[in-house]
Amino acid sequence: MSAKTKPAPYGPVRPLAGSRPVEWVREASGEHQGNEHFRTIDSLRLMLKNGTITPPMHDAGQEFSATFARAQLDGPRALALDRIRGGQWCDSMTERTAFARKRIGQALDAVGGIGSPGGSAVWHVAGLGQSIKEWSAQQGWNGRPLSQPEARGILVAALAMLAMHYGYLREAGSKPLDR
Repeated sequence: MSAKTKPAPYGPVRPLAGSRPVEWVREASGEHQGNEHFRTIDSLRLMLKNGTITPPMHDAGQEFSATFARAQLDGPRALALDRIRGGQWCDSMTERTAFARKRIGQALDAVGGIGSPGGSAVWHVAGLGQSIKEWSAQQGWNGRPLSQPEARGILVAALAMLAMHYGYLREAGSKPLDR
């Protein structure tokens, strides 16, 4: 008889359109029974759970993701609510958005620039939330496709450089960070 495997708590992981993995989860909501819904699977969280990346590398990826969202670089946006007819129209970004975009540029420079494999991996996986499979399928270098293990290796290296850039890791022999 084969060994029994522990079933997933609320359903198996399933692919959505574009091969994005999701899982069925149930969340408690106080006095109510809670709600059940699909949750997209975070590639960085899975890599941390599998031991592929370290907690500082995961934290650096999450910081990049949050800054990416503040920089408003993640897809289509709704019209600004301050564009009221009859009012004064202004098409400038906020200082917060501009500062976030500057930080994204600095982070990308730390991993080799947006045109580098590491910059592309961080942009698409940590920034846009693509899976490694999605990114490797659409990405190629020097006219050849990129395999998933290569893509994972590129992302791991880029996250290590990003962790050093954000101060989560330090170079060997350097002084501790003052916070």
